[in-house]
Amino acid sequence: MQLDQYISELLFHHDCVIVPGLGGFVVNYKSAHISAVQNTFYPPSKSISFNKNLKNNDGLLTNHMAAQTGKDYSTVSRLIEEEVVKINTALKQDKKWCFNKVGTLYLDKSHHLLFEPQTDINYLIDSYGLTVFQKQPINRIHLDEQLVKDFKDKAIPFVQQKSSARRWAVAAMITIPIALFAIWLPGKLGVTSQINYADLNPFAEKPAAVYQPNQDSITVKPSQQKSISEQLLAADENDVFVELSLEEGLRPLIVQMKERAVAEPVSTYVASGSKSLHYHIVGGCFSSKENAQKLVNKLQAEGFNASIIGKRKGLWTVSYNSFVTRKEAVEALASAQAHNEKAWVLNY
Repeated sequence: MQLDQYISELLFHHDCVIVPGLGGFVVNYKSAHISAVQNTFYPPSKSISFNKNLKNNDGLLTNHMAAQTGKDYSTVSRLIEEEVVKINTALKQDKKWCFNKVGTLYLDKSHHLLFEPQTDINYLIDSYGLTVFQKQPINRIHLDEQLVKDFKDKAIPFVQQKSSARRWAVAAMITIPIALFAIWLPGKLGVTSQINYADLNPFAEKPAAVYQPNQDSITVKPSQQKSISEQLLAADENDVFVELSLEEGLRPLIVQMKERAVAEPVSTYVASGSKSLHYHIVGGCFSSKENAQKLVNKLQAEGFNASIIGKRKGLWTVSYNSFVTRKEAVEALASAQAHNEKAWVLNY
């Protein structure tokens, strides 16, 4: 019986598939990555490894093969044992054993069991439709090379600078007529007595200014300031007022408003619910619920956390114990098989 087909089917939905007496195939998540050497983009996937220490029968492979072939549990277990014997015999003869779509097992020169996974199968269902693709690199031109190229391609025209003497001549032609016009205009209008020609000379002394008092009258209006009682009515709660008396020896009156009551924050934390128990160590299945309850009472009396987990395919299923993860169930399977060697792990 070929095991590779059933192992490959289970690896799409489970993180570990154990072949009793041989070892376990374990898959781990691998994020998307880029090969800089080959310019290749790889989607997220699951990498396969082999652990030779996982040899206890957890019932996953046996039950899956029994459901697919229509054979009973004991017959499938015997067929798996025969296949494992063939694999171990081939490995001892320095032969490689290939599991199609999974990988290859072989022994090195030191007789250590090694596993080479097959990488063309992606067991991550979430990456369905994502394929490996290659991108050609982009040839980029560095900035310094681009600048050199631009300077070589473009000719820079020569611009002759104008003489500075010409600029001064133009400025004199504009300034001198304006100055002469400013001197001539007051004499023409008869206002020369109001002009101090010394202002045109920066080195001449200017006469001191004489103070002239302001003759305008000032009207004093009554103060519009509010009294302290009016201010208290319109005051904020955090303001503090001090009223000073005009008479000496009297103490001032200090008024402070009451502080506002601040409500304490209310916690909005909501505790999350308990995790569901989906992995069970099955001890037996019965068509009669009464017989199933008898087994539960017996197992509970012996210290197991037994229960009836439901009715599957017309049979009431009795569990030794239930767990959140498959890893916990596999670790506790050994103690259950010490009591019942046909106990197995069920994902329900």
